[in-house]
Amino acid sequence: MLPWQKYTGRMVEIIYGDRSGQFSKRMIVIRSVQPDFIRAYCMERGAVRCFAIDRILAVQPVPSVKRTPSTSARQRELA
Repeated sequence: MLPWQKYTGRMVEIIYGDRSGQFSKRMIVIRSVQPDFIRAYCMERGAVRCFAIDRILAVQPVPSVKRTPSTSARQRELA
């Protein structure tokens, strides 16, 4: 069992098997961790979902992306 709490607030990529045996790759942002499930925002579905921990086959942290202000934001700063 992974220490899921360390991923709270972070985006991770998971391989998930649903009840019917279908597998999918999901990008999620973990919001909270319970003993049997993870509550996370699913980027694919655009909504908060619950994922059963025993159905998560793999997890990979997604490196954080440094954001830069858009061109229009820079222009407003210079004005």
